[in-house]
Amino acid sequence: MEKNFLSYIINKIFFFQEKFLEGKYNKKMNKLNYSNGSLYKSHMTKNATLTLSVALEKRKEKVKREIKKLVYENKENLYNLLDYVENSGNKIFFIKNASKLLKPIKEKEGLILPKKGLFALYINLLTTKKISFSSDTMLIFEKAEVSPYNLLYNFYKWYLFTRNLPGFDEKSVSKLKNLDDFDNPQIIESLSYEDIIKLRQSIDQDREAMEFTLEFMKELEGSKKAFDIIKNKDNGANI
Repeated sequence: MEKNFLSYIINKIFFFQEKFLEGKYNKKMNKLNYSNGSLYKSHMTKNATLTLSVALEKRKEKVKREIKKLVYENKENLYNLLDYVENSGNKIFFIKNASKLLKPIKEKEGLILPKKGLFALYINLLTTKKISFSSDTMLIFEKAEVSPYNLLYNFYKWYLFTRNLPGFDEKSVSKLKNLDDFDNPQIIESLSYEDIIKLRQSIDQDREAMEFTLEFMKELEGSKKAFDIIKNKDNGANI
């Protein structure tokens, strides 16, 4: 029941995100078509766009298979995935009141992308206590044990990011994390066509991570229940 409710809430969030972007996207498209005659005059031909899309989809499918393989290999202990992240060169930090401490820089617990400037300085002081205006990719979690859902969701996104798939542009990810800002008409109008495309990519990656996590955990918990039923039956038969 709890998982169904969680899935319902997630789908609602993505529904409203898509509706917002669809309206904004169409509005920008109309302006571009009106002023340029054809969108592809200022970007690329339809054939080139199609070729890039097909190549990107193939790459994404390959990466998804790699993620699935890794996750299933570690399904008995999903926390091994954190070791995989660290062995790949990225650090993981467990910080008390992580969500509260990340709020001033409009970040949330989980995957933190590389940063520059004052935000990077803040992250570095929070994690390594070093003074630097450049920070690396990292994962930050609450000091309490990380839930399997949170772990999988952020591992999925981390893996996509390290494979250089689109959707992790810092500006777009920041906008995605702060969609409430879009109540401000000035912020909405400031979005370029490129901003909208990148924001849609960020939403797509976020949705894929959510869907993978929910599907895997549903399957894993279903397998455990089936195993327990078989085990109980075998125990009953031996009595």
